[in-house]
Amino acid sequence: MRQSTIARRKVRRTGSLRARTWWLLRKNKCMTLLEIQNIICDGSEKNATANLRRWLIKLVAVGVLDTEQANNGGSRYKLVIDIGPAAPIVRAGGEVFNSNTKTVINPKQGGTTDAVINCI
Repeated sequence: MRQSTIARRKVRRTGSLRARTWWLLRKNKCMTLLEIQNIICDGSEKNATANLRRWLIKLVAVGVLDTEQANNGGSRYKLVIDIGPAAPIVRAGGEVFNSNTKTVINPKQGGTTDAVINCI
């Protein structure tokens, strides 16, 4: 018997934890870590809280994200610079690589933008 095309296809995930988080932040503009985890995580990730927290803190350090005080005492992460559809990659030394434009944002450079995104 011949297998159908659908049966032979591999199931493909929609991306890494950070890629899915980046898509969510671009869509919602402002979220807490707990909100991100409730939407993105399915339980198969290893230590998702620490992984996302380290990544988000690096993005804050270079100016891609900003933080605000959330109602529950935690931090609310606000998108300041939308660098494109591909998630930023944090490299050793604190550099953030923008794979959309193939450029590196150093922590010392930071980021500037004229657009202000308000959290609602």
